[in-house]
Amino acid sequence: MITNLNINNFKLHKQTQLDIKGLTILTGMNGMGKSTVIQSLILLRQSFMMNDLDAGLNLKGDLCDAGISGELACQSSDEHSLKIELKFSQQDDLTYVFNYPDNIMDTLLPSVKGNIVDKNILSKYSLFNEYFQYLSAFRFGPQKSYNRDTSLVVTKKQISKIMGQCEYAVHFLEQYKNTDIPVKELALIDKNDVTPDLRLIVQVERWLRMISPNIKINIEQSGEDFKLKYKFNREENTITEDITALNTGFGVTYVLPILIAILSAQKDAVILIENPEAHIHPKGQAILMELMAKAVANGIQIILESHSDHIINGSLVAVSNGLITPELLSIYYFNREEHQHVAISHPLEISKNGHIKRPPKGFFDQIDIDLKTLTGF
Repeated sequence: MITNLNINNFKLHKQTQLDIKGLTILTGMNGMGKSTVIQSLILLRQSFMMNDLDAGLNLKGDLCDAGISGELACQSSDEHSLKIELKFSQQDDLTYVFNYPDNIMDTLLPSVKGNIVDKNILSKYSLFNEYFQYLSAFRFGPQKSYNRDTSLVVTKKQISKIMGQCEYAVHFLEQYKNTDIPVKELALIDKNDVTPDLRLIVQVERWLRMISPNIKINIEQSGEDFKLKYKFNREENTITEDITALNTGFGVTYVLPILIAILSAQKDAVILIENPEAHIHPKGQAILMELMAKAVANGIQIILESHSDHIINGSLVAVSNGLITPELLSIYYFNREEHQHVAISHPLEISKNGHIKRPPKGFFDQIDIDLKTLTGF
């Protein structure tokens, strides 16, 4: 499990050090460097998966397109290299240094001697193996059909290929639908179960019902592809006809990959999620955070970026309810030092009852500002 991430001379990050916990939440106004934190991890994985890590950091690939080298150095840094340091709880630390080339149009940052690139070593880290998922802010919503990729889903056990879009989540769910979820503590047990039904499809559907009541998932093969449809239970034990994903609430399909990624995860897996709250009702966001808290309590690591106070509050409620301890939760609020134009990360202190001590100015205070305007107080 990752315990610490240091980023030097990368976009807004002149020198940023983050303590990474079981659940780490990155928040703050737009353009403050949150996505760059996730991108630093994605670029390392991308370069490894493309067999380029020994040569350098590949800025262009399936997972991420970071542009050209001339756009990436921190404008306030005097350094000529990018440095990413990772510390782990039960594995050796990893340090990577890449030089910024003279040609600002280059899309590869050359590797410095001493970077660990041995595949046999790195394949034991979740960041570089199949115990990893990346769900980006622009993941797939409802589609007419969903593609199949046997190599990606069966061999690499991934739900995303292109920039975290989760385009193969439906194939993944169909492929492993009858496989028991690895972390049994995440299962929702129905009172009618003779024995606990731990199949992935059942557990994904049960958690989805917590967000959209009475929904049922129906995946059909359509030539080489899959069609995703839903049904809904009605009173008197009747069920609606199939409803295509295109004609079902957008948020239902948008949250589906998150449920699949978490419920299929092994202990020590790493999951990166951008904006899990997108298109989800506040109650649904609270349910999602309950699932994440249970996953984190059982050894799954989740790093997410969010602009939702419901996501933040959900993590704090998890602490208050004893699902996780404060030691398993990191919340960072990002803003900018405008003179140097660099990111500043503020770690928030969380009490045992889930309260944030001394929150910084600008940390989800808009509702208070609006209420003062509306009430006149």
